[in-house]
Amino acid sequence: MMELFKIGETIIKKLNNNGFEAYFVGGCVRDFYMKKPVHDVDIATDAKPDEIKNIFQKTIDVGVEHGTIIVMAENIPFEITTYRAGGTDAGNIRQDPVLFSSRLNEDLERRDFTMNAMAMSKDMTYHDPFSGRDAIEKKVIITVGEPDDRFEEDPLRIIRAIRFMSVMKFSIEPSTEYSMIQNAHTVENVSVERIVSELKKTYSGTGLKQAKQKLVQTHLIKYIPFLKYVNPDDYLQSVAGDFLDELIIQSVKDVSLIKSINDLKISNAEKDFVKNSRSLFKAVTDGESPRKIAYHYHEDVLIKFIKLGRGNELNLNMTALNDALSLQPSLTIRSKKDLEINGRHLIALYNMKSGPWIKECLNIIENEVLFERVNNNHDDIINWVKRHVEIGPESIKVIE
Repeated sequence: MMELFKIGETIIKKLNNNGFEAYFVGGCVRDFYMKKPVHDVDIATDAKPDEIKNIFQKTIDVGVEHGTIIVMAENIPFEITTYRAGGTDAGNIRQDPVLFSSRLNEDLERRDFTMNAMAMSKDMTYHDPFSGRDAIEKKVIITVGEPDDRFEEDPLRIIRAIRFMSVMKFSIEPSTEYSMIQNAHTVENVSVERIVSELKKTYSGTGLKQAKQKLVQTHLIKYIPFLKYVNPDDYLQSVAGDFLDELIIQSVKDVSLIKSINDLKISNAEKDFVKNSRSLFKAVTDGESPRKIAYHYHEDVLIKFIKLGRGNELNLNMTALNDALSLQPSLTIRSKKDLEINGRHLIALYNMKSGPWIKECLNIIENEVLFERVNNNHDDIINWVKRHVEIGPESIKVIE
C-alpha cells in the first residue's frame, strides 16, 4: 500500500516542481485513514490536462474532457484530475460543461460523501474541510453539502450510498436518507450498466442484509430494472451470495421475471446462467431423472443451485440434485456430439432422404446411450437401431 503512495509522491513532487499543487484524493485517502488496503491512488491538481501531459512523458487520455489524464509511473497507472468547480463526470445524467478550478476546496465540495471528500498531501497530512474523518469514526454516510444537490448532480449516488452501507457497514445520516427517498425516482434516468455495477459491489459487502432493507425502505427497489417487479418480501427473505444469486432466486420464485432479465444489460453468459437455473428448477420439480438432469445441466449450475436451495426455501428435491451432481463424472456422453453415429449414418442405413426423422431418431439413440442400454459404439448402435427403430412415412416407432 505504502509503495503506491511513495510512487504517487514522486508524481506530486514533479507537479510541485513545475509550479502546481497536487494532493491524493478520494477513496485512497478514505481507505488509508481506515487502514484498509489501497489498490489504486488518485491525484487532484490545479494543473490543466495539457499541462499535465507536458510535464509527464507517459500519459494516456482517458477523460480529457472531464480533466482526467492517466500518468504511468513505474508501469502503474495513476489518474491525475484537474480540480473542478462544476460540470459532470463521465456517465452522469446531467451533461453540464466541466468548469476547472484552481482551488482544492472547490473540487472537494463537488464530491458525493464527506468520507470521500478528503485530500492528503505528499507528506500524508490530511486536508479535511467537510469532516470526513469524523463521519468515518461515527460510521455514517453523509453527503457533502445539500443532499438534494448531490443527488441531482448524479442520481447513481443514491445507490452508491447503499453500496457503501453494505461494504463498510455504515449507517446513513437522516437528512441524506430523507433526500434519497425524495429523489429515488430519478434513478430511472441512470444507465442500467452503471446501476448493475453498483449493485454487484453492494452484494459483495458483509452488510448486504441491511443494505437490501434500505433499498426497500427508500423505495429505490421500485425504480431498478428487474428488481422493481420482485415482491419486496421475497427480496428481503432471500439469501444471496452475489447479485447473480439474487436473480436466480427471484426468477425461480416467479417465472414471469425471466423476461425482465434482458432489462439488466448483463452479459449473455450471466443471462444464460439465470435461464438455465430456472429451467433446472422446472426439471427438478417436474420429477426429471437425476441422470437426465446431470446430462442437461452444467456442473456449475448444479453446484450453485444446490447451495441456493440450502439457504432459501425453494421447495427443491435436494436428493435429485445431489444425485445428478454425483452422476456427472460417470456419464457415457456429455452431449449429442459425443454419439458414435450421426445423420449421415442413418441416411445410409435406411436409404432415405434427409428430414425431421433424423433428429427424432438421434434423440431416441441419445436417450438409450445416456441410460447405458446401448453402448456408445457405432456397430452396437446400428444393430440396436435395426432391431428396435421402425421408421414410417409419418412417424418413428420404437419396438421393444
